[in-house]
Amino acid sequence: MKKSKKAILDALKDVRKGSKLEALVLNMVLQKLDSDSFDFDGDAVYTTDGKRMVYCVANKPQFIVPEGVEVIGEMAFRSKKKLKKVMLPTTLKRIEKDAFYDCDDLDNVVLPYSVTSVKGYAFAECDSLRNITFTSLPAQLAKHAFSDSDNLQKIYVPKGTYKKFIKFLNLNGDENFLIQETEETGENQTRQDMPSISVAEKVEENNETTDGGNETLEYLRQEHPAKRYS
Repeated sequence: MKKSKKAILDALKDVRKGSKLEALVLNMVLQKLDSDSFDFDGDAVYTTDGKRMVYCVANKPQFIVPEGVEVIGEMAFRSKKKLKKVMLPTTLKRIEKDAFYDCDDLDNVVLPYSVTSVKGYAFAECDSLRNITFTSLPAQLAKHAFSDSDNLQKIYVPKGTYKKFIKFLNLNGDENFLIQETEETGENQTRQDMPSISVAEKVEENNETTDGGNETLEYLRQEHPAKRYS
């Protein structure tokens, strides 16, 4: 369902009464994008071409990112405390910074073969995160991608890529987690037992606009002074 920035924020107010921080985060990520027209299916916001997931509104134990999505945007799943399992599409290429920051129940993530970039703090502060599986070697992997996810135990990587991941993450042997090579990864690995879905249908564009990006940044700086917001 095609909606403007203002219409999406108004819908969020109706669904999440009293969730000021979530509304501010959503406002900030919307303001960073040039378009004022987005697809909103009630659970998440996408660009109208379906290639970028802008923000997840739903806060539930499991979420399936639709096939066709190529980018999970900055802070898209930020602080989704109930999220335990996320199924990522085979079309996914980039996971931007802070995408899954502070998802405390998220415990296991499998990154599809198509992923080429994982930005800084993408999975930081995920208290229950124990396992990450890479099915290919990304071109870019930020060394702080998993910062302060203190219960991380293993990062599974394709055979022959161990040294590359050590270099990407700048590991020195003091970490609590292990990098383990496995042969059970590769281009043919699929999201087993999970259906493929596509981004929601489109309707006529509403051209209303909204502002407030500066207030959003200031609020986030006060709430989380250790974080980087610019």
